[in-house]
Amino acid sequence: MRSSIFKDFRVIILILAIAGSLVAISPHYEEGSLKTNLKLGLDFVGGSSIQLKLEGCMVEIQSSKEKILGHELGKGYQLSNSGDDFVEFTCEDENATVIEDLKKLGYGTPTLEGNLIKFSIKDIGATIIYLGKKTEYEILLLEEEEPPKYEIRGAILTEEERKGLTDEEIKAKSEERLKEYLSVVGAVLISYEDRVSSFTTKQTKDIISTKLNYIGLKDIKVRIWGEDYILIDLAGMPLEEARKYVAEPGKFEIKIFVNETETKLICTGASIKRVSSYSRDTMTGTWQVPFELTNEASDNFREMCIEYGAADNPEAHPIAMYLDDEEVFKAPLSSPLAMDIKSGVWSGGGLEASMGGDDEESRLRAKELETHLRAGALPVKPVIMSEGYIDPVLGKNFLRQVFIAIILAILAVGFIVYMRYREKKIVIPMLITGFSETFIVLGVAALIGHQLDLPSLGGIIATLGTGVDQMVIITDEVLRGEAVSRKSLTKRVSAAFAIIFASAATTVIAMTPLAYMQLGVLKGFAVVTIIGIFVGIFITRPTYGNMIKKILG
Repeated sequence: MRSSIFKDFRVIILILAIAGSLVAISPHYEEGSLKTNLKLGLDFVGGSSIQLKLEGCMVEIQSSKEKILGHELGKGYQLSNSGDDFVEFTCEDENATVIEDLKKLGYGTPTLEGNLIKFSIKDIGATIIYLGKKTEYEILLLEEEEPPKYEIRGAILTEEERKGLTDEEIKAKSEERLKEYLSVVGAVLISYEDRVSSFTTKQTKDIISTKLNYIGLKDIKVRIWGEDYILIDLAGMPLEEARKYVAEPGKFEIKIFVNETETKLICTGASIKRVSSYSRDTMTGTWQVPFELTNEASDNFREMCIEYGAADNPEAHPIAMYLDDEEVFKAPLSSPLAMDIKSGVWSGGGLEASMGGDDEESRLRAKELETHLRAGALPVKPVIMSEGYIDPVLGKNFLRQVFIAIILAILAVGFIVYMRYREKKIVIPMLITGFSETFIVLGVAALIGHQLDLPSLGGIIATLGTGVDQMVIITDEVLRGEAVSRKSLTKRVSAAFAIIFASAATTVIAMTPLAYMQLGVLKGFAVVTIIGIFVGIFITRPTYGNMIKKILG
């Protein structure tokens, strides 16, 4: 009987799965203690946990470029004509130097014909520029439908103004301040939400993850909570060090090549005033990342490009960007920018890092560079809302208690099953199969790099319980009635599996949203539960069904 059981292909699959899990977990002794490939979370190894709130707001605004530019130009300019993408004004002064003065307004380079000045701009573009100037933050267009929806990537009130105010008071005063900004240009605030968009939250999360990876912290758990909160678990890290990595920008540097090997520092990430989303140039079709330096950094950029020859020979003196001493971008100045710097036309401010191509690879490189640029300048300011620290000793105690709980659960289940059936030949295969399932789930977790926390191990215990419950269903079907034919026995086991598959399907459907919805502690429980269900229905339940049929057949 034993030899026939081990020849069963289901049993062979179970043995192979256990062997594969053993390889994935890879238990070994190192430095006098047992080590594995299992990734243990903050609950078990200790460390810091930080919750960040992202500052910013989303607004719907009804505005017009005619009123915005009319206010910005001031007296001496009269609206002459306008269309969807342009607006014209007449001016009293026909001097060509007027153009240079109007360029400083930031609404693009207008054209001058006689006393007629034309701006090529849309309502949305004028609103973005105006809000950016008033708030000194990046403005992101979220929806173009009427009324357009924008994201202001920063707090309307200063930290000093927010002191002593409740969240509701801060929201009310911010909304009032924004209405004041808009009223002077005839714009109307339609709606105001005191949070950032899900796009910005995900972008910030990716940037923080990239920064942590660059400094060698690859197993950090960064997840989104709600719309504008980010939770970060830094296992094994003291709280003060965690604050430094999470709330402070990485070391970002822009350098110029003096020769083939020597570089000179132009500025650091602290000099990056603003980073815009990567986009395709409408004229050349190439992908690029616009960013802006402070006035002081812009002056230094211009002077060093002239001093070290980048303005005369861009190819020989490229500009490079480094994040934590790793090169993330390198390219020569574009010919127009080099000429503008050399002639003194470029007065600083906006720059564009071009990928030099219009294909998908160039787009991905532009997206990556934007992330690297923002690693020195996050899209929004994160504020630490809560923080905590778990001592490593306490974490080890948690781990010990959880594994004791798993062993006790297995023994308790074994005792209850024995009391029900009074047969060792039923209890032992059931316990072996249940323990094997737990081991395989841990192996899959190690293989996919899932970080085990308390809810995850809770999911393991839950799958153990449901697994034994389903094996009891199989056993009852096999034992039901007196002597039966093999055909009848197969039908009974098939009926049991119909119940098991239906139960598994409903559980997977219920757990899947939790696994994808970034709900913090619930995610680990859901992921492990789903893994356990699939291991059960494809490996351990069929194996137990075949074993019990042979043992009791």
